[in-house]
Amino acid sequence: MNEPLISVIVPVYNVEHYIKRCVDSILAQTYTNLEIILVDDGSTDDSGKICDEYAKMDIRVKIVHQKNGGLSDARNTGIRQANGICYTFIDSDDYVAVDYIACICRLLWENQAQIAICGYRKVLEDFEIKKNFDSEISTENLYYSEEALFRLLYQRKMITSVWGRLFRAELFEQIHFPKAKLHEDVAVTYRLFDAAEKIVCTSAEKYYYFQRRDSIVNQKFRKQRMDYLEFTKECIQYMNRNHPQLTRAAISRHFSACFDLLSCIGNDKKIFAEEYLQIVQEIRKYRKTVLLDSNARLKNRLAAAGSYVSIMAIQKLSCLLKRP
Repeated sequence: MNEPLISVIVPVYNVEHYIKRCVDSILAQTYTNLEIILVDDGSTDDSGKICDEYAKMDIRVKIVHQKNGGLSDARNTGIRQANGICYTFIDSDDYVAVDYIACICRLLWENQAQIAICGYRKVLEDFEIKKNFDSEISTENLYYSEEALFRLLYQRKMITSVWGRLFRAELFEQIHFPKAKLHEDVAVTYRLFDAAEKIVCTSAEKYYYFQRRDSIVNQKFRKQRMDYLEFTKECIQYMNRNHPQLTRAAISRHFSACFDLLSCIGNDKKIFAEEYLQIVQEIRKYRKTVLLDSNARLKNRLAAAGSYVSIMAIQKLSCLLKRP
């Protein structure tokens, strides 16, 4: 039986120290019928040159050079170039186990699903590998769309990302990554889940997520981080229109986003007074709903209760909510 073609989409930007490890891990896959699309998003270091060398070495590697447009734009470019029946996204500073694609392909085919998800491990900059308990979805569980959305929005060991997953290509016919935005995965993941009929997950950790010191999760607050709030508010509206029974779940996810951002602002609330006030207003708007929602995470409900005490309590509880 011939292996179907799988498109591996890798956005590349200024990762000259990491790109070789990433691409080498893809080329080493036991599943071999791949097209590997490296999208050089205007790198100013040697990343583009390194990608060109790989394209010369292996006919499966395609390189696209473009002006810098951000992660979303690079992914969208990769999708336009893709010819496979399924897509998987790998960030260029991450890497994968040799049977990563074989694992998620088997899951997808055997379960006739549209999305397959594997577990992951977090790799710190000193290359220490840590087990990530947030990714511990019970071994090989199959979910229909609504149940998967429920778990995603209530953050039941289901993370908001597109890496570490295999998607049927047709899911992207109407769904695209928002250009020039941060937290782009938040904007598209729930839509992809909704477009799918079945989502299958395994706890097998085949994806290695490299967390750099300069990654967005470690950066100080800036105004563009408010894209996060914009996308979770859009999710509430989307669920209210299409799945009203999941509106409270979307509110719970939005509430978590508020505290993530509040924690990020930290002691800079005077510098970002407008953004700080907006976040606090969202917390006040939805705290009663979250407090009375028995499905919401305990720390969300505790934070909702604490927010009635004082703004200072909100600030302190943000640190609690930021931890997994």
